[in-house]
Amino acid sequence: MAEETKKEQTAEQKPETAPKTYTEEQYKALENQLAEANKTIKSYTDMDIEGIKKSAEEWEQKAKQAQADRDAFEYHSKLQTYVKGLHLRDDVYEAHVLNLLKEKELKFDGDKLIGGEDVVQQFRESHADAFTPDRNEQVSSATSGKAPEAMDGISKAFYARNPQLAPKN
Repeated sequence: MAEETKKEQTAEQKPETAPKTYTEEQYKALENQLAEANKTIKSYTDMDIEGIKKSAEEWEQKAKQAQADRDAFEYHSKLQTYVKGLHLRDDVYEAHVLNLLKEKELKFDGDKLIGGEDVVQQFRESHADAFTPDRNEQVSSATSGKAPEAMDGISKAFYARNPQLAPKN
């Protein structure tokens, strides 16, 4: 009796599976899927994986080099802008100060050159004539605060020849 119960339970657990039938259209669709999957698998097996890895490494190196070139260009541009802002007399002084700053390998914090003022101050002390005078700075003035009234000999001779240019008091 126990055997009969076992047979009944196993019969209940294993449902009878009838072979599944497909229509002609479903069969062709499955056949196309299988062909496409086989084609994809073949393309993967035909790939040159080592060549792709090598190419990826080359592009990575090119990208790193391009970034380094961009950073160097940006640094040089910022240095040039900084040096132009110093109002040096000519390009020779600008090139010299630019080279001094490059030698020190100073870094920027935003637009501020860290340590740049020290280098420029040392250069200013040794080459005071390299800087153009500040146009807003008054170089000399009379102690009274007024322009001197007496003309020197050159001014008198100039106004004698050009009376139309003489100041009107």
